[in-house]
Formats: sequence, structure tokens, C-alpha cells
Amino acid sequence: MTIIEKTKTLFLQVVKDYGSDPYNLTSHVQEVEKWARFMLKRYPEANEEIVLLSVWLHDTGHFLIPKCDDHAVGSEQAAREFLLKEGYADEKMKEVLHCVRAHRCSDIMPETLEAKIIAFIDSASHMTDSIYFKMSKDDKENKESFRAYAKMERDLRDLSAFPEVQKELIGLINAWKKLIQEFEKIDLG
Repeated sequence: MTIIEKTKTLFLQVVKDYGSDPYNLTSHVQEVEKWARFMLKRYPEANEEIVLLSVWLHDTGHFLIPKCDDHAVGSEQAAREFLLKEGYADEKMKEVLHCVRAHRCSDIMPETLEAKIIAFIDSASHMTDSIYFKMSKDDKENKESFRAYAKMERDLRDLSAFPEVQKELIGLINAWKKLIQEFEKIDLG
């Protein structure tokens, strides 16, 4: 079994052991992997192994007990433990850990091509999945402000490392905004 296959198995086992997938991350990470392959075709100079390992490790921190305040920090810790156990090379491990920690573009910004790809594809995956609509449905049911708009803006910001691809995705973001605006108008009681 390759290290990538082991990492994928680890992620699926972590979700299973947690007992639920409250953020629908199994589907999310599978979507992120599709985007990874899309970006790796466009940027073949990126290290495919680093990118794919980071895909399957970047959200493991959501399943830590006790909960970690920042899932990127928890994911980095879990990734380090796993890669050390697997005897993964130190230099390559540092690259994966940077990708995992920087994927949110919050306390640490992505510096390498691979980390920029992970941040990009994590955000791009939201545009081809259902997260914006799920957030909007939850907010409507709870009579709260729609968080999806701010999430879309953050996601759009995180696409800026690849402006030529970001430009191609503007139509998706605009379509989501329009859909959410129309959904917001409907009173389902």
C-alpha cells in the first residue's frame, strides 16, 4: 500500500472512529482530491505526493477529541504523528505539514506551490459541492444571518494565488451568490 493509500485509509478510519461526519468531510475531501488532480494537470511541476497527502490530512483535526480551537493546528499535529509513525522523510514531512497548516490562509500563509494548491483547492471544492447551500439552509432554519456570503468571499480570496484559474471560477461564485439570494427571499415558515 502506498503512503497516499495509507493516508486515505487513515482519514476514513478517523471519521469512522469519530462515529459521525458532522461537517460532511468525507465528501469534501473527495471533492478536494478531484480539484487536486485538476490543478496537478495545470501545474505539473508541483509535487503530486505532497499535494495528495495534504488533501487527505488537511481536515483530520476536525475529528480530534478533545476538540482543537483551530482544526488546521489539530490537523498538522495529527499529520505529524501519522507521518512519523510511517517513517516519512523529514524534508517531505515539513512540506506536507506546511500545506496542512496553511490551507486556511489564516495564521500561516501558504508559501510553496503545493501549499498554495492546497489552499486553492480547499476553497474551490466548496464551489462544486453543497456547503454554501447547506450553510444557508441551516442559517435560515435558525433565523440567523447567512454565513455563506462571507464564506464565498474568503474562498474567492483564497483562489488569488492562481489568478488565471480564479478568473475561470468567478461564474461559479456569482451563480452561488444568486442562488443564495433567491433562496433567502423564500419564506418557508
